[in-house]
Amino acid sequence: MGLITPDYGLLFWMLLSFSILMLILKKFAWKPILNEMKNREDTISKSLHDAEVARNEVSSIKQQGAMIIEQAQLDRQAILDEAKSAKDRIIEEATSKAKEDVQKILDQARETVKREKEIAMLEIKSYASKIILEATERMLRKELEDKDKYEEQINLVIQGLSSKN
Repeated sequence: MGLITPDYGLLFWMLLSFSILMLILKKFAWKPILNEMKNREDTISKSLHDAEVARNEVSSIKQQGAMIIEQAQLDRQAILDEAKSAKDRIIEEATSKAKEDVQKILDQARETVKREKEIAMLEIKSYASKIILEATERMLRKELEDKDKYEEQINLVIQGLSSKN
């Protein structure tokens, strides 16, 4: 028989050598190979579990980060609102103080103008009184010479004062 058509003897020896090989492998190789595969499977399972735990932690950290960012934005907005409120209050206070200061200055200026006007009026009256006295004195000197003119002048002054009142 040839190589293509096996003989019963050849089949027997092949089957016997395969069985011996299987027994040797079972006794010495299968346990370490199976143990190594089990260890590999456990390692892969543990790695997958650790990866899932890490993924959950990353997700949790992302959520915490988002919450922290959101809280920071809320705090920032609160600070900005408070600063804007303080700015508006300061501007309002400064404006009202400026208005009060302007009003005080205007009142002082009005009072000063009023006093200066009164002083000017007193000076004008004083000056007018001096002129009138001098004019009256000159007129009286001339008029005293003529008694009729003197009485006529007095009557004119009295009528002038009466018509003004």
